[in-house]
Amino acid sequence: MHDAHEMRQLFMKRLLGSCYHKVVHVNLRKDSFHILKLDEFERQHTAIDLNKASLSEWFNDFVNSGMCHESVRQRFVEFASPNNLRRLCKKCTEGSVQIVYLRLMGKDGNYQPAILEFFPDMDDNFSGFITVRSFVSSTAISKRNMLDDVENRKHDDGSKYDRLTGLLNRRAFCERADQIMAENPTKKYDIVVSDVVDFKLINEHYGYEAGDKVITEISEWLQCNKGDNFLLGRYGGDQFVTFMEHTGILTDEFIRYIYQSAREVISMKDLVFRLGIYENVDSSVSAAIACDRAIMALQPIKHQYGKLYAFYEDSMLRDLERYRRMEKDMRNSLTMGEFYLVFQPKHNASTGELEGAETLLRWNHAELGSIYPNEFIPIMEDCGFIVEVDMYVWEQTCKCIKRWTQQGIQPVPMSVNFSRLNFREPDFVQRIIEITDRYGIDRSLLHLEITENLFEASLNEMQKTLQACKDNGFKIELDDFGSGYSSLNVLGDLPLDTIKLDKSFMNELSDKKRSNILLGCISLANSLELNTIVEGVESQEQMDMLRSYGANMIQGFYFSKPMSEEDFTAYICKHSQNCQKTLRFH
Repeated sequence: MHDAHEMRQLFMKRLLGSCYHKVVHVNLRKDSFHILKLDEFERQHTAIDLNKASLSEWFNDFVNSGMCHESVRQRFVEFASPNNLRRLCKKCTEGSVQIVYLRLMGKDGNYQPAILEFFPDMDDNFSGFITVRSFVSSTAISKRNMLDDVENRKHDDGSKYDRLTGLLNRRAFCERADQIMAENPTKKYDIVVSDVVDFKLINEHYGYEAGDKVITEISEWLQCNKGDNFLLGRYGGDQFVTFMEHTGILTDEFIRYIYQSAREVISMKDLVFRLGIYENVDSSVSAAIACDRAIMALQPIKHQYGKLYAFYEDSMLRDLERYRRMEKDMRNSLTMGEFYLVFQPKHNASTGELEGAETLLRWNHAELGSIYPNEFIPIMEDCGFIVEVDMYVWEQTCKCIKRWTQQGIQPVPMSVNFSRLNFREPDFVQRIIEITDRYGIDRSLLHLEITENLFEASLNEMQKTLQACKDNGFKIELDDFGSGYSSLNVLGDLPLDTIKLDKSFMNELSDKKRSNILLGCISLANSLELNTIVEGVESQEQMDMLRSYGANMIQGFYFSKPMSEEDFTAYICKHSQNCQKTLRFH
């Protein structure tokens, strides 16, 4: 049994003899510090006399020195300021460590990922140890000497290494990972599969040379950012796989930091990728199965805006079987008429008058029964079938409007949802014009609904396409505003007519902060001369509040659930003075 003094000595020995290149003991009561370990590069980069400076002076000098990359400088300031360290001393329990991920300048002048840790000093409630260690060896992609081995691998006959990147191919990666797990049966490991969202569109729009360039850049970034005990491979296409010892490092903060650092060095700045993670793997599961499970985790989030990663869960195996069944059947289901439209009305918030409706798609599968859009739409996006389906919904909506007109019914404006994949199609605008004009529909009766996840791609391209739609007489609605990482900039940057506020606001209307945000959004939209539609309205209390907030339109069960064409036609007549009594359906 060690006494407190011996434990402290053991702790100090571990710090000074390990991978830390900076170890400093700080005294927050005296605003002083004692350097235990510091590399010469940082000493030379310091503008003050470290022998005479206070802790606050050193902190301010470091902030202004350029040693910390500007993208994470504020993070460093918030974590390492003397005031925050005092707070951490009080917060930390015995043995706890506080961690922040940074990018610090290395000896070669390039910024590299680093981990800054704060260990409270158990002997003094106002003291602690600040340590810095590199997470990886370097992030300098331009340093080709680090990649010489990879270059040599590209000349392999293809049996072991991927010729484009020099990384292990799928088979060789799995064999090596299986070997490592067999040699270390008591250890646990993590498998991370990364996937570039809509990579095939890069090849289609920019050419295969551009696609290869992106793949090569990702490969080089992974090589330069891997830990010493990482195993890397190209799993196929745009998928890369990392095998590492399980250390608990795959936290939300760390993953977001790695994601941001990757986007800073890869030339295609609007690149979006997702991570699927299978953790705590041991030799009882083969690497190939572990990779498949990481990919299963990845599948549901590929097109979820703001969702960067997901961990595998056992229920995903059943979900995958259902996913593959729907993917296999959906094209035939469209031909067989198993997909159908329903319509949910929109009413004026002040007068209650019917002012429009949203066209929604439903699927009545012959064997699986009713399937809702939140399940089948992501699958359609994954396989690209959504492009055909969106055009099908647009054309069916045009047919409905024409039928109403032929029956003497004054149609109301109809909004149709479009996936971001459609906006990558070069003839998208021409196609919706051709379909609309074929049925002789007034273009102002058709609104395009878009969602925030469009803006993970190039905002400039979105602006051009949406402006072309608007110039040709269509209205633009931004759907689900407030459901993701909403950017107020898009309200000024895009040619919008309407924003639809997400139904989550209705679920949290009793929360004063949330209701104030809703009020602020409506007020901002009004000041920008944008219409507002609030979704998910179900009660008179909600109606009264939204009226007082100045909302323009309401959509929700308070007025009606989504309904069939026959029921909606009767609904239009009920709310319209200009309607024939006899209705015909075709």
